[in-house]
Amino acid sequence: MAAASMNGYPVTFDVAYPEAPSRWLILVRWLLALPHYLVLTFLGLIAGLVWFVSFFTILFARTYPDSLYRFMVGAHRWSLNVNAYVMFLDRYPPFSMDAGEYEAVTFEVERPDFNRWLVLVKWLLVIPHLVVLTVLGIIAAVAFLVLALGVLVTGRYPRGLFDFLIGFGRWEARVNAYMLFLVDRYPPFSLR
Repeated sequence: MAAASMNGYPVTFDVAYPEAPSRWLILVRWLLALPHYLVLTFLGLIAGLVWFVSFFTILFARTYPDSLYRFMVGAHRWSLNVNAYVMFLDRYPPFSMDAGEYEAVTFEVERPDFNRWLVLVKWLLVIPHLVVLTVLGIIAAVAFLVLALGVLVTGRYPRGLFDFLIGFGRWEARVNAYMLFLVDRYPPFSLR
């Protein structure tokens, strides 16, 4: 369904670089996003149940029911859309799980043929990624503060910091898709 990303991995995430962002909106977007975060909290609870069910359907039937798979991809997409809004975009995100609804953000997942036994060890295999992402997350938090200051002062996103934060989001999106059983291919250790 979706094309593989540039590096061949079956998860694609990207955010278009905003050329002329509002200088002051970056200070309040997190507050404007609160209704989305409330909905995402509810969706997260449902996603936890779907993840639990998907574990057993993949393990015993070697399949992920289409409706549940689409729900998980959609919930992940919605979360990424809201995070992209809070960090980078002036246009308010839609209350939607559908692809293409928020044109500045791309998130696609290519559905795999599932390996039933992999669900038993993904939690172990992902530990090195989680360690690296924790360190990068601390760096990303500092980078975002510098980025926000850059927007306030210059009216533009510093391109290097923007690219780093999008790369961090891309890596995190791939790892989350792997942990949520949306893909079976091990994610690369890469910001690209």
